[in-house]
Amino acid sequence: MTLALPGPRLLLAFTSALLPLAALAASPAPEQAPTIPAEVYAPIAMEAGTWDAEITFYEKDKPSGTATGVQVNTLLLNGHWITNDFTIPANGKFPAYQGHGVWGYDPVAKTYVDTWVDTNDGAVRTDYGYWQPDEKIMTWSSKQNDGKGHFVDYRIVEEFKGDTRIFTFTQLGIVTPNPHPLVRIVFTRRAEDKAAG
Repeated sequence: MTLALPGPRLLLAFTSALLPLAALAASPAPEQAPTIPAEVYAPIAMEAGTWDAEITFYEKDKPSGTATGVQVNTLLLNGHWITNDFTIPANGKFPAYQGHGVWGYDPVAKTYVDTWVDTNDGAVRTDYGYWQPDEKIMTWSSKQNDGKGHFVDYRIVEEFKGDTRIFTFTQLGIVTPNPHPLVRIVFTRRAEDKAAG
């Protein structure tokens, strides 16, 4: 019995098919994604649902007007990120407002990161957050160009009180970093969403 050797074309095809497998075997094993403790994602879940907003605006550190709005917050399926959609209808003093954000825990930056755009801003705002689990307070910091060549520092403090959240947005002075309130919002979770919190 004569043993037939594969022709050059068949041998080349066979060798080409094995090359990717050889490269895969030689490549280093992929790094394991870092394990994030479940409690890191707790404040994200606490914000889910539909919230009615009572808003107080400030000018020169004094209340200058009020409005009402609605914020709808939707968790992504894995619970690691949440989208925020906030609307305030126009009233006699203020035009209609709409804002959209997404935030969660960034495992690369190793901190909470929020990105926000709205009908007031000339640029995307990125906030970096610090969570105090015992007090249930999230403190956000950001720096944004004011359109006049200055980078302005902002602080946002969000206090979680079950079905109520108190959100205070302040600007830090450029010369001295004294906080100046810009907006205070009391969010109340709608009854049908209370089970989410």
